[in-house]
Amino acid sequence: MEGDAERRIRFTADLERSQARLFGYIHSLVRDLDDADDVFQQTCLILWRKREEFDSRRSFFAWACGVARLEALSFLRTRSRSRLYFSDELNLLLLEAQDAMAHEEVQGRREALALCMEKLRQRDRALLEDCYGGPARVSEVAERRGRSPQSVHNSLRRIRRALFECIHRRLEQGLVPGTVS
Repeated sequence: MEGDAERRIRFTADLERSQARLFGYIHSLVRDLDDADDVFQQTCLILWRKREEFDSRRSFFAWACGVARLEALSFLRTRSRSRLYFSDELNLLLLEAQDAMAHEEVQGRREALALCMEKLRQRDRALLEDCYGGPARVSEVAERRGRSPQSVHNSLRRIRRALFECIHRRLEQGLVPGTVS
């Protein structure tokens, strides 16, 4: 039987491997980077408290996403009056649609994203890494770079749009291995 020290080490390694994807998943639900950071931190605390309940024979990322989904929905309920957030019902529909997406399609999108990331300017890739690759908030990244938070948000919006369009083009043209044109 695995001891508590081994479970803590495995949990830490699993969370570290899943951190960027988990944050991206949360961000797709709450739509604001600062809010996503708050929900991510809360999710990590809950995951840590519930680490004993995790079945290591199952996917850590899937388990973490389940916890994150509940935390995001709880957050969205408290913000339901804001027009920037989807209703709980729509969020659930979006989550179900994402879960139903075929593994091959997800893999194709990941490959397209990797190819499109390579096409970005170095400074855009560095900004994405600073904002999404670690725990830093946009306001902290902006301060380190001598920019306003709004300027960083605008750059991220432009970069995400460029990535979205690049991925869409690659998938439509069948330029990703394993996809059909």
